[in-house]
Amino acid sequence: MKPHHFKACVASALACLSMSTARAHYLWIEHEGPQATVFFGEYEESARERSPGRLDEIPGPHAQWLTASDAVAKPVKLSKRADGFAFASPIPAQATILVEELALGVKDWSMSGIGIVKPFFYARHQGTLPTSAAQPGLTLDIVPSPEAGNFKVYFRGKPLPKADVKIVAQNTWAQEARTDKEGAVRLPMPWKGQYILQVIHLEQGAGEFEGKPYQAKRHRATLTLTAAQGEPTFSPSRSSQP
Repeated sequence: MKPHHFKACVASALACLSMSTARAHYLWIEHEGPQATVFFGEYEESARERSPGRLDEIPGPHAQWLTASDAVAKPVKLSKRADGFAFASPIPAQATILVEELALGVKDWSMSGIGIVKPFFYARHQGTLPTSAAQPGLTLDIVPSPEAGNFKVYFRGKPLPKADVKIVAQNTWAQEARTDKEGAVRLPMPWKGQYILQVIHLEQGAGEFEGKPYQAKRHRATLTLTAAQGEPTFSPSRSSQP
């Protein structure tokens, strides 16, 4: 292969890899002690983007939190750091945290079969299981029920059927399932510790953002939830449903 052909192939491969990575990334929240942080990357790959770097692709998420006794969520400022967006003030341990990123520009992911889309990112941190049925608070939202392993996906306040939901444990073990006609889905949580759930919804309909046209809106949401019960240790070799 001639040198210039080889360079062209490498450049093309890197471009495709960058595009694939871009559409695979998402936001999620981790809450330890009073400090909460919004990360950008892929939890199952232990990938957390940094600044300077790919974290700078995120314009600036908006966050709010509430407790079970609150009727209205409280906004809170986020501060960009090297590894993510940190909450400017302490967040109570049992609080529900809601984050959205609405300002990403239009992306041309046609080579990946997605088309030209306007991406939206959403993230919820529930902490522990709610004592009663939680309500959606984001455009695309994964809401846990009081019974461990049961969840419901909402889009614009209504149950979203036939949505593929993925759950990932700290050891990168993962499972997927599809919501039923009521937007409900059951996923196993075999270990104690943190889990990240993910869902994507493509909303058809052309539009324009910052002067650039798009064919559809691509919504991606996560839920961070900690299981208080289950096996105490994580086994990375365990990759099938228990």
